[in-house]
Amino acid sequence: MGAEGMEVVAIAVFAATVAAIVLRLVDEAVAGLAGAVAAVVLLRGYTPGDAFRFIDWNVLAILFGMWVITGYLVEAGFTSWVVGSIARRVRGYRGFLVALSLAAGFTSVLVDNVLVILLFGSVAVEAARRAGGNPALAVMMVGLSANFMGTALLLGDLPPQLLHSIAGYEFLDFIWWRGRPGSFIVLTISFLATLAVMYAAFIRGEPDASLEGISASGGGEPEKPALALGLAFFAATVAGMALRPLLGVPLGFIAVAGAAGLALVAELARRAGVAGLPGFEEVAERVEWRALIFYASLFALVGSLEASGVLEELARRAAPLLASPGARGFTAAYLTAAVPSTIVEHDAMLLSLLYVARDAALAAGVQPDPLYWAMAWGATLASNLTTAAAPALYVALLVAERAGRRIGPGEFLRYSSVFVASSLVVTYLVALPFYAS
Repeated sequence: MGAEGMEVVAIAVFAATVAAIVLRLVDEAVAGLAGAVAAVVLLRGYTPGDAFRFIDWNVLAILFGMWVITGYLVEAGFTSWVVGSIARRVRGYRGFLVALSLAAGFTSVLVDNVLVILLFGSVAVEAARRAGGNPALAVMMVGLSANFMGTALLLGDLPPQLLHSIAGYEFLDFIWWRGRPGSFIVLTISFLATLAVMYAAFIRGEPDASLEGISASGGGEPEKPALALGLAFFAATVAGMALRPLLGVPLGFIAVAGAAGLALVAELARRAGVAGLPGFEEVAERVEWRALIFYASLFALVGSLEASGVLEELARRAAPLLASPGARGFTAAYLTAAVPSTIVEHDAMLLSLLYVARDAALAAGVQPDPLYWAMAWGATLASNLTTAAAPALYVALLVAERAGRRIGPGEFLRYSSVFVASSLVVTYLVALPFYAS
């Protein structure tokens, strides 16, 4: 098989895998794993060893470690603590929904967005019903907000971890990057503006009944010793990640070390008779093992595109546009990531595009960093349009269905289209002056 034949096979395997994921023909993890195996079997010269080397085990370690730590927080009643804090300060339903959306968004800065939706989604439905509001709007505000802010810092979602892997960005780069406002500042401004638009368009029309006694379901009442211990290790792990350049160890090691330390102390404390601490087996059940398999498969699958020369060819073709100076290049990168990410799973799309941007920029002799940021923002924000692009939003639909409220495609798009349009426009306008120069 010649070089061109290898490229055709690699593209076919990748396209078939993405189609299976988008159409939900099988579970996403199964589709990704099958695609990775097919690439190894069908592509001459792409060995199992190559596939393993393309997997970013550091990213997987970050995800695993943070899921373990947040699992302890959930079991300790973190959700009830957050919801109770909101309810004590906000009595009316409209204010509660805005505050819950803010809590979901900023919690997803440090916690996986799927977990955030599971934590707060049922609370949103319960609040809407108690106030006589629309449960579909409530649970979607939680889902959209959680998916939005996952790229603000290094820990909340896969896109920022891909930026760390490919571009080498550290934790503090997401706050302030080379004299410019980082992703956290850019997305926070855009998030607040988008919430204002959603309030004017939809939330303002909801009833404003009192929500006294609202509580979180599924998280349990706060256990103060367990919650204090979990928050302490969480803070220490985040601090370690911020200081990673000084420590000189991978982020994945810091996350796993924090998780291991918390698990060890919790087990010893349980044996000493401290009440309210969950066992490790309970926490392990909250780790998204399928997601780890899915992400590992994506790395191996995109590795096949790299090994077969597909990404190099795409970079050559995209170089004239992506490597354009100033606003043109930034805009091209932003739209290149945003448009397909409305219907294609955005993590897979972004992983491929970041490699293309890297190679295109290097070939043209320009700085790739503005392209990286533009693509990460464009892909993340646009993915909120459909559940095919952001599987986390599918979880929001499941939460609503379990509560007896099915959200149809028309109603979903009614809210998601306004949210996506607002966030894409505002983020572009905020970032352009800083990243197009």
